[in-house]
Amino acid sequence: MSESSLFKDFPEISEAEWKAKIIKDLRGKAYEEIVRQSPDGIAIQPIYTEESSPIKAQALKEHPKWDNVIELEVKDAKEANKEALLYLNRGATSLLFYLDAKVDLSVLLKDIQLEYICCNFVLAGDTEYYRDAFKDLIAQRGIDEAELEGSINFDPLENLARTGNWFRSEEQDFQDLAGLHQGNFKGFRSIAINANLFANAGATPGQQLGIALAMAYEYQNRLKLKDSRSYWLNFAIGSDYFSEIAKLRAFRRLWSQWQSELGLEPKEVRIYAETMSRNKSILDKYNNLIRTTSEAMAAVIGGATEVCVKGFGEPLEDLGFFPRRLALNQLSIIQHESRFDQVRDMAAGNYWVESLTEALASKGWDFFQEIEAQGGYIKAIESGWLQNKIENVANAEQAKFDRGELKMIGVNIYRNEAEAFSDEVKAALQSSSKSISTLVKPIASKRLAEALEKQIILENSAS
Repeated sequence: MSESSLFKDFPEISEAEWKAKIIKDLRGKAYEEIVRQSPDGIAIQPIYTEESSPIKAQALKEHPKWDNVIELEVKDAKEANKEALLYLNRGATSLLFYLDAKVDLSVLLKDIQLEYICCNFVLAGDTEYYRDAFKDLIAQRGIDEAELEGSINFDPLENLARTGNWFRSEEQDFQDLAGLHQGNFKGFRSIAINANLFANAGATPGQQLGIALAMAYEYQNRLKLKDSRSYWLNFAIGSDYFSEIAKLRAFRRLWSQWQSELGLEPKEVRIYAETMSRNKSILDKYNNLIRTTSEAMAAVIGGATEVCVKGFGEPLEDLGFFPRRLALNQLSIIQHESRFDQVRDMAAGNYWVESLTEALASKGWDFFQEIEAQGGYIKAIESGWLQNKIENVANAEQAKFDRGELKMIGVNIYRNEAEAFSDEVKAALQSSSKSISTLVKPIASKRLAEALEKQIILENSAS
């Protein structure tokens, strides 16, 4: 039986007829009362149909699979290598190393087959050293660079926003990044944009999209890049399931438009998605497993090429192997049991998601243009304009949480009154960052539950 004949005996119902039915069922309540506004000012309707949500072409990633990421802070190369191999044997297909100083890559990557996994390095400096050391390593191993996937992540623009300062200076940082990019890695990406900061600071999805484009535009101009092959984007994924799906889909559309506007040959962008810290709490912390599972699903459906699930105790408590093992299990279940890796665009044809994707793409492009009207990303940061824009929406969200309108299970509703907390958690809540001189006002990541945690954990401990 053909698909066209399945519903031939059922009359078509227009959107107007559906709305009329809704209004009737509301029994005097205004239709507008059930239309809510997203943080970006998008009207969320109770119904979407093909009439109001025409399906548009969606830029897709190359294949439906994604890489399961484990993040490792490198303090000792041998220990980090041991950890990396442990997790690779337990479901990880991508590694992300945080490198604060020079380490021997031959030790760090011993027995790790780079041609079969994805590998990312986050740097705070030493760009020339790592560029040359990695080139030497893959030459010694006889690896074809085109077979590699991953990134060398040195992002001065994110560092300026997060810390209020450049790594060294504006001029030197861009020289270092240009030197790194001159490595001309065929498979690796050397221009990293870490937009995750802004999500964790409370920026709306539309703002995150606009900021990511503005950062890319800043790098494109400052480095005089001739193509867009080298970009690697990091987004944090939050609890608003459909918005996060639409956010990543919208970015792929915007990336196509951005490339077209600049006259660049279309290249697929690599999207790294990590679970958000802003909506996590140490209160009844196992609820974070539910939050991160839905976030991982949203990342995959939205089109992420790498997905990192954070441990359920982060960022206040390091529970070692157990939460990381669970994080990889979450991704493995989505991939191997739920078979999310079999479809390139699971959201296609969903009128609600299609409509939200297009609306967020429009909001993102508008915010990108607002940033450019300020003189670009750096000028918008230096003037404090961007910080103010993010603070306004972040404060509004915080107020909703504080009033109980934004609910978090186990945190400000249905809390476990009997739970105990480790000394590590108490110390983390009591610690305060040192005040340092900055060039610009930093954009700080802030969890919604921080004040409540301090009130419950520290005050109760003192009494």
